[in-house]
Amino acid sequence: MHEFSLAVNIFDIVLETVQKEKINRVYTINLDVGKLMAVVPESLIFGFEAVSKGTLLENTRLEINEIPVTVRCKKCGTESEIDEFIFMCPKCNGIDLEMLSGQDMQIVSLEVEKNGNYNA
Repeated sequence: MHEFSLAVNIFDIVLETVQKEKINRVYTINLDVGKLMAVVPESLIFGFEAVSKGTLLENTRLEINEIPVTVRCKKCGTESEIDEFIFMCPKCNGIDLEMLSGQDMQIVSLEVEKNGNYNA
């Protein structure tokens, strides 16, 4: 279950930001998660809830946006989204592909309370 280690990393990054920016409360963490990361959202949420229990981040909600896998064929230049894990250009059947998206995870934004004000 690699989701727990991802949850710990998210927790550490956000907690560092909270302390540095003197944030009072974090309501929501908005994440982009690439499909190739093979993250089970429920497991990531469960792991985050476990690691944040009893801390300033307890009751913070994770909003997970799954980013599709997109590629560019180096043979014909076609950019396409891949639904199945068959890495082949749908136009020319080329297999020399450049990954454009779908393999990363990123904290996009935080919805927070700072100095009594809600900030999204």
